[in-house]
Amino acid sequence: MKLGVSLEEAQSLIRKRCHPLPVEDVSILEAVGRICGSDINADTDLPVGPQSAVDGYAVRDSGDHDTGIYTLQDSYLLGEHPLVGLKPGHACRVTTGGDLPPGTTAVFPQERTTIKDGRLVAQEMYKAGNNIKSAGEDFKAGEPLVKQGARLTPGAISLLAAFGHSQIPVFSQPRVALASISRNIIPWHMQPEPGQTRDCNVPLLTAMVVQNGSRVTASGIFSETDSPAPNVFSALLAKADVLIMIGGTFAVTGHEAPLLMERMGAELLYWDVPVQPGSHTGAAVLGSKLLFALSGNPAACAVGFQLFAAPALRALQGLSPEPVYVKACCCNGFPKKTGSRRFIRGRAEWRDGLKVTVLPGQKPSMIRSLVDCNALIDMPAGSPGIEAGQEVDVLLLSPDGFIQ
Repeated sequence: MKLGVSLEEAQSLIRKRCHPLPVEDVSILEAVGRICGSDINADTDLPVGPQSAVDGYAVRDSGDHDTGIYTLQDSYLLGEHPLVGLKPGHACRVTTGGDLPPGTTAVFPQERTTIKDGRLVAQEMYKAGNNIKSAGEDFKAGEPLVKQGARLTPGAISLLAAFGHSQIPVFSQPRVALASISRNIIPWHMQPEPGQTRDCNVPLLTAMVVQNGSRVTASGIFSETDSPAPNVFSALLAKADVLIMIGGTFAVTGHEAPLLMERMGAELLYWDVPVQPGSHTGAAVLGSKLLFALSGNPAACAVGFQLFAAPALRALQGLSPEPVYVKACCCNGFPKKTGSRRFIRGRAEWRDGLKVTVLPGQKPSMIRSLVDCNALIDMPAGSPGIEAGQEVDVLLLSPDGFIQ
């Protein structure tokens, strides 16, 4: 086990132990937001043949001196596939999205035509190719539709449906178990007695786990005074790919979380990372499973999750675990100097350039700064503070690095 490692070294140690979970097939109706497990290519053109882009009349020009007057030949309803080709100077009725008869050179919108003496008269100039969706106009056969490792958006779902996919290969969702360790914590739905505090960390991390494309499969609250046996946590880990211990990371009598990890038979990767908030943090591995220990203070717990656990969850889904940093102008500044590297909860927005605002409630125990937080300002060790208008490094917290 390494003690007092840098943030980057701790993240590197975690990254080396992360391998994508197996690929599974899920219904296309349940695949949005999941990570595609393989490359999917077009097996045909889209559309497969020429189609009309409007309700109107398909025509075949009559030669070099097209008069704009056409003999009506046929009429096709949506869903009918024309087999008889259009003759030169002839027209037929077609509908939006309908297949066009062979020989079609243009389509006139219905509102741009009139019928006179049984013939079609165009009210606009003829232009070859007008209002025709050509074969392969959207996608050509063999063209990539979705790449492995891409997040499946509603648009990607629509595209795969257009090619007839009903089951989509995706990386399995990481399963996460949460264990809150403290002598004074009770479930959030209970009425606290004097000296007790409702647990907000399990709901907090459950929401953050879901935001990162994963799911919580087990959770529990355990008192430090009960000296929970290692098999209790082993039972939690048996239902998960990742176990996150919350609290028990620092006490006068010792660190409960790393001792529990060792008693479970896990290999400790590191302990203590000089960052604020939540420097008393660590990670371990047991077989192919990861274990994290995070501070019990809500803000420190959230920051620790974003710095250590979230990258691991991304890697388990075949995504890049690398953090997404951007430069931004700090609107209001942060005058407090720092000894160790500090992560300040902020709100990033695009307002005539990327701006970030330091949120109120920066103490590790406070929840206020988490409510609108979508970014962390990375404040270097030894910084005298941040002035209003100063450019800062910002870690975006969206799983895809977007501003939400």
